[in-house]
Amino acid sequence: MGLIGLLIGGAIDATKAIKQNNAKNNDEKHHVTVGNKYEIDVPAFLSERHDLSEDASLQYGSGSLDIAFQVIDEPKDEFVESINELSQDIPSLNGNETILGKMAILSLGNYFEDMDKLEIGDYKELKINGLNAITLNAFQKRTFFKDAVFTTFAFIEGKETLYQIFIVSGGTSILKLADKLSESIHSFREL
Repeated sequence: MGLIGLLIGGAIDATKAIKQNNAKNNDEKHHVTVGNKYEIDVPAFLSERHDLSEDASLQYGSGSLDIAFQVIDEPKDEFVESINELSQDIPSLNGNETILGKMAILSLGNYFEDMDKLEIGDYKELKINGLNAITLNAFQKRTFFKDAVFTTFAFIEGKETLYQIFIVSGGTSILKLADKLSESIHSFREL
């Protein structure tokens, strides 16, 4: 890489670092209500999107911060039917055989192509506003990305609906903004 490439790369990294710092210091939020299903506070440094996933009921993101934030919801009974058919083929995640544990392992398998190269951390079983939940972080280095892919998941069991909050970053923003993103996950409320 030539001198011009190094200078441009350095300027891009510096600009991204400034944007990350501005986002970290921004406490504003979008309070979003999705139908009669749920509400969540999304950091204001993310903008509404409609092009991330056809399955998501909520989509926000930032190209400059390289973050995508989505919520996918599905009827619990449909998911239970599906996993009952596949139950012998679904491994457990941290010994968790609950519906959320199975949802987590299926989601990880669907999103990450090579589960052997996936690192999972910060696995927690908890309550989010009275609802059973699992949160975890996943990391995978992919050869076609400059940076590794960092993902934060939350799987939440509602009364009749299962929710998956999915936050992905191809760079370091998800790590630098982890507190803000965690606040957003913990603001989730089923209506």
